Amino acid sequence: MGNEDLPNIYSMTAAVSMKKGKRTINREVWIISRYDTPADIMSKDHKSMDRIKKELYGKTYKGDKFIIIREIRTKKVVGKVNRTAL
Repeated sequence: MGNEDLPNIYSMTAAVSMKKGKRTINREVWIISRYDTPADIMSKDHKSMDRIKKELYGKTYKGDKFIIIREIRTKKVVGKVNRTAL
């Protein structure tokens, strides 16, 4: 079918640090993305970062929203990217 050249989609759990007020809070979240490194997810995958911000801060939080993905704990390939999404 010619799917070998398409990038993978990964299901991951990641260690995330967030800052709320003066406290730094560490959490574990799940991410589904075509990127598999923390730097790529934070810089290129805006949809996943927005979902994580909403999950951790809620929709009524008014302060600065600061999130860092520290590390990827588990990673599993769940499929391939759609050809039209490239």
